[in-house]
Amino acid sequence: MTKTHTLLFGVALLAVQPALAANCGALPALDAPVAAGLCAGVVASGLTLPRGIALLPDGSVLLTEMVRWDAPAGRLLRFTRSGNGWQKAVLARQLDRPHSVAVLPGGRILLGEVGRISLLTLATPAQRQTVASLPLRQRHPLTSFTLAGDTLYVNIGSSSDNCETQRGQTQCSEAEGGNPAGSVRRYRVLADGRLQNLGVLARGLRNSMAIAVHPGGSVLQAENSRDALHLAAGLPNDNGLPHDELNLLQAGGHYGWPYCYDTQRNAPEFPRYACRTTRAPAMLLPAHSAPLGLAWWLGPKAPAAWRGQLLVGLHGYRQHGQRIVAYATDSRGLPQGKPHTLLGPWRGKGGPAGPVEIAQAADGALWFADDRNGQLLRLSPR
Repeated sequence: MTKTHTLLFGVALLAVQPALAANCGALPALDAPVAAGLCAGVVASGLTLPRGIALLPDGSVLLTEMVRWDAPAGRLLRFTRSGNGWQKAVLARQLDRPHSVAVLPGGRILLGEVGRISLLTLATPAQRQTVASLPLRQRHPLTSFTLAGDTLYVNIGSSSDNCETQRGQTQCSEAEGGNPAGSVRRYRVLADGRLQNLGVLARGLRNSMAIAVHPGGSVLQAENSRDALHLAAGLPNDNGLPHDELNLLQAGGHYGWPYCYDTQRNAPEFPRYACRTTRAPAMLLPAHSAPLGLAWWLGPKAPAAWRGQLLVGLHGYRQHGQRIVAYATDSRGLPQGKPHTLLGPWRGKGGPAGPVEIAQAADGALWFADDRNGQLLRLSPR
């Protein structure tokens, strides 16, 4: 099993400078602490729950905008460079809480909505074809996925926090069987854009909102761990448990949820489960840091100081969230040592920042959205 490391973000591990310059290249600078040598520019503001990002070959950017949590009012947006700024176009409307989006050859797009993955084209974006139907999960309904080559890795979140209604039983029904909640599925993307279901890759993963695949083949998952452990275990509130996690996914692996947390510790609801048979995390993150973005900063155009490092967007509103951090990595792309803060923590007009998916452009810049403050952002060398 992978050795587990515990890292905390209570102390800044990198000298930072406030991004208070008038602009970031041609963009207004985000008012937030940013690592020396980097600049965070605001591409767009006034968005409503922006989430997933994909980059098109022509340099334009696709962005999903959920708009609402309680109705199918989401949109798919396209941002195209226009002079020194970016022009927004609405490609599709009335989407059901759209999250991840991926670009296929020939102008085709895969789009994650609640309960399904749709296929559409840039030529006719309003016409969508369902290419995969997904189980509806009440607590974690969003369809997050990652495309690597012709393989799509899809999150199937849990319907409960920690299967609390079956406390004391031997098994949790939603986490078992051939269609388990709290799992990651694989699909093969066929030449026409349809999806072939390859089944469950790994389970015991409560909510895999961030998955990334390293060029060397490592599949890394960022786990949003359970809530209310202090209530279930009779512990004081805000005791730093359970940690969120980074997991190295292996076919057939079980990573503990809902039976276990942290490094194979039994959940109070399932005290007799054999947690030693589950896979331990590759790394523990601070509790409630809520990792929603995951990417490696790769290639010759990535800044030399950060090249090859693993980037994690921490969406949590508590003290360990509201930032993007970076880890040095080994040859497999797995995180090593202590994190360095690239951006944040920061607050905007809408409250604590909420960085979500991260995508790297051909020019080396990183694109991501802050869903709490309704902004599309670009992080690049100053």
